[in-house]
Amino acid sequence: MTWGGMTVRDLKLCFRGCSRSALLPVLLLSSPGLWLPQAASAADAASAPETRITVREPLPYGHQLGDVVVREITVYPSDGASVAIKALPKAGRVGTWVELRGIETSSADGGTRLRLEYQITNVPDGVRTVSLPEFAVPLDNGSKVVRLPVIPSFITIGPMTPGTVLGRDRLVEIQDDIAAPLVDTSAAEARVRNTLLACLLPLLALVYCWTPWERLLRPQRPFARALREASRVREAADETFWPVALKAMHAALDASAGRTVFPGETRALLARQPAYAKLEADIAAWLGESRRVFFGDGAYPERSRRADLLRLLGAARSVERGIQ
Repeated sequence: MTWGGMTVRDLKLCFRGCSRSALLPVLLLSSPGLWLPQAASAADAASAPETRITVREPLPYGHQLGDVVVREITVYPSDGASVAIKALPKAGRVGTWVELRGIETSSADGGTRLRLEYQITNVPDGVRTVSLPEFAVPLDNGSKVVRLPVIPSFITIGPMTPGTVLGRDRLVEIQDDIAAPLVDTSAAEARVRNTLLACLLPLLALVYCWTPWERLLRPQRPFARALREASRVREAADETFWPVALKAMHAALDASAGRTVFPGETRALLARQPAYAKLEADIAAWLGESRRVFFGDGAYPERSRRADLLRLLGAARSVERGIQ
């Protein structure tokens, strides 16, 4: 049997004489009978144009799991023929050891270069020689597609780790986990801080409004202290209420004026605290009432007037707090 003028034995010898470590010219003499519907004569076969194939093989050793192995096949078709790109195999797992990641095609000096990219997907127990998947170049002359086989390629695959590992330094069977990278949380912290501050402001406003400042600032609020003392004995007998309430009023007036305020001397208070001008008449009236109780006939005012004195002390407290 002949193939493009060559016997099967000649083809075998051609394949055996090829080297995988360099450019490998594979001369495949093609007869028109390979793809034409009718058989050609011996004379036609002798004069048929040649289809040449060169192969660049990958490094045959030193491969492990995950390595990518590239095999380049350049095809120079005969006249009227071309590489059938659509007939090329698709990417995917091929065999036990490798996976075809894809085939890239490009033109090369009148021919077509096929770049077959394989990835090793298995691990042997020891060093093992495996064959890359069989591949045939699909040629099309317009009427029929014929596949020309390419000689197989062998590579060696090694295990990931040796069978025995020295327990020294980092050469141990189990390695510590790599520390996870730190995440920048400054932006998140700023958002949380601003949110907490926004929630805190209303709480601070409530605290300010409901805090009993007159109890916390007793030395600075004389009329608040006087009102509190008078209110504490509001329901007591006249002998208890009026001395306590009037003395508390005098103490508040003296503290506000910075001196002792006698009846008829309310101007001394207004000179230092002009805000009390609206209460001048009431203050003067109660100063006169106090002189009558302590230095006059000693008769206490009517019980209904307790509310008037408490009302005066409350108004004075509002003035010293800046409310009125």
